[in-house]
Order: sequence, then C-alpha cells, then structure tokens
Amino acid sequence: MHFIVLGLAIGMASGLTPGPLQTLVLSQAARFGWRAGAAVACAPLLSDAVIVAGTVGVIGLVPRTALYLISTAGALLVGYIAADAWKASVAVDAGLAPAQLAAVGESEVAARAGSTPKALPAGHRTSFWQAALMNLLNPHAWLFWAIVGAPITLRAIHARMVYGVFFAGAFYLALVGIKIVLAVLVARGVNWLGSGFQKWVLRGSAAGLALIAILLLANGITGLVR
Repeated sequence: MHFIVLGLAIGMASGLTPGPLQTLVLSQAARFGWRAGAAVACAPLLSDAVIVAGTVGVIGLVPRTALYLISTAGALLVGYIAADAWKASVAVDAGLAPAQLAAVGESEVAARAGSTPKALPAGHRTSFWQAALMNLLNPHAWLFWAIVGAPITLRAIHARMVYGVFFAGAFYLALVGIKIVLAVLVARGVNWLGSGFQKWVLRGSAAGLALIAILLLANGITGLVR
C-alpha cells in the first residue's frame, strides 16, 4: 500500500508540473480534440520504457555529456512543435474550422485551409509519436528516473517484486490520468468558448514550448562548452 500511495502522489505531482509534454497535451487537445490530447498523455508509456530500462540498472551513471546532447536535441524538437502550434493558432485566427485544422499538415497549416480533411485517427498517431520522441529527448525525464524513480522502484523490488510493479503502475496511472483530464477540460473549453479560447490556448502552448526549447538549448550548450 505504501508504494501505491507513493506512486500515485509522485505521478499526480509530475502530471500537474508544467513541462513540454503537458504543454503539448494542451496544444493538441485545443487543436485536434481531447482524443489527440489523450494520445499525447499516453506517450510516456512508450518512451519511458526506454528511459526506465536505461536508468534502473545504472542509477546516477548517465554521463553528463549524454544528458547535454539529449537536451540540445530536445530543444530543436520542442522548438519545431512550438512553431507548429503557433501556425495552428494563425489558422484558427483566419477562421479555419476545427475539423479542417486537424487535417492541415504541420508545415502547411496556414496555406492549406481549404484542403480535404485527413482521417482524425492519423492525427492522433502523429501526436503520440511526436510526444514519445519529445519525451525521450527530455533530459528531465532521464534525471527523474535516475535520481527519484529508479531508487524507489529498486527499493520496492527488494521488499517484494510485485511492489515495484505496484509503484510503477500507480505512478503512470496518476501521471497519464491527470494529463487526460487536462486534455478533456481544454477540449471542452474550446467547444464551449469557441475559436477565441482555442487560439489563445494554442498561442500560450506555443509560447510555453518556445521558452522550454530555449531553456533546453541553453542547458545543453552551456554543459557542452564547459
């Protein structure tokens, strides 16, 4: 029970903490609807499998240079996603309907306002893989598991193998669940408040992602040149 409560508490705190993944959840929910936001929220279930496998066995031994390189690569990806969210807000400001907005290609969001919509599930898949890659390139996810997640998991496993499963399951249940709730709230806000709300959620997401990209880039470059 102790490890379940601990997993839920840490997962809820992580799910509510602002960061690139949360910002992308809000952006995609405003742009494509709550299902796309939920798809992004589930991305850690894939990307963290690599991170957990890479940290549980080598707690605290991830080379600093590797983290700085990951931070730099992550900054480029987050910057690209920020530009995409901003272009989507421009399309909304131009009067593009949400269904059409979901169909517009990431590099052509303003130019193809009248194009034929793609199937929405494809947008969900794009959101999921984009978020999984972004999370994999987020050095904070590696640091969290190296410093916090892996030690607790190992302590739970040493007590009893199933306790490690309970901790990880509770953590991801809370982490993903909180982000899905946020995605639903944003999508409902778009439905109730209209395109003005959608536009400002997208612009706020773009600004937040751009700031995160700058911080990641500064962290990566500063570490590499030391």
